[in-house]
Amino acid sequence: MNKTLYVTDLDGTLMRDDKTISPETIRILNAFIDQGMLFTCATARSANSACKITRDIRFPLPIIVRNGTMLADVSSQNRTEILQFTHEEVSAVRQCISGESVPGFVTSYIHGNEEILYRKGASNKGFDHYLANHADDKRLRAVSTEEELYQGAPCYFTFIAERSDLEPLFKRVNSCDQCSCIFQKDKYRGEYWLEIFPKGATKANAILRLKQKYGCEKLVVFGDSLNDISMFQIADEAYAMENADEELKTIATGIIGDNNSDSVAEWLKTHI
Repeated sequence: MNKTLYVTDLDGTLMRDDKTISPETIRILNAFIDQGMLFTCATARSANSACKITRDIRFPLPIIVRNGTMLADVSSQNRTEILQFTHEEVSAVRQCISGESVPGFVTSYIHGNEEILYRKGASNKGFDHYLANHADDKRLRAVSTEEELYQGAPCYFTFIAERSDLEPLFKRVNSCDQCSCIFQKDKYRGEYWLEIFPKGATKANAILRLKQKYGCEKLVVFGDSLNDISMFQIADEAYAMENADEELKTIATGIIGDNNSDSVAEWLKTHI
């Protein structure tokens, strides 16, 4: 029997619209994991956020966070693998975003610690909402100058704004061959997010490393958004949620129920 790796997205897939994972889904997943199922998640969320949301799932292997930029252990919240920008790549990204009026965050490793840096006084509706919702996040630090934003080893850039305000920046970044980016609407609010990360960081590449490490011959994935396309393209079977982006549905093996109906867990119950 083929050794199979199962990978799910979080927001809009395993998580409900209230930003939680249902107790029934957790029960089903843990039952299969205890029987030996190799299961993990791949998300755009940070390690801190993803580990908090999934803390009751007994993952047998690391989870993939920041769109493949990092691997993390849920029980310890330790980052087990981090893909960072080279100096040349940081310079290229800086050139793309230089003079940009849309406020952003730079996730960087400084003396081994993860920090999320932003300019003092930066503000827009989405940016302010993020800061208010993460007021207790000790990684956040306001800096006074643009130069301070790039201290340490940057690995992720995040911009939140209205689509019309972000599109010009997206076009510049998307044409840069020194990085990758995702531009999509926030699932829970009206703003758009532009996330910029190292060129080799994709959900697919992180999954392939896990697949090789754990000796899996088959890959089954679940997702709902454009940032799931890369893992759909490498999967043996790829299932889109009923609420998924239409573009993702066109490349899916099949369509399952929506994210509020334990659909991933129910699929596993009938196929494992």
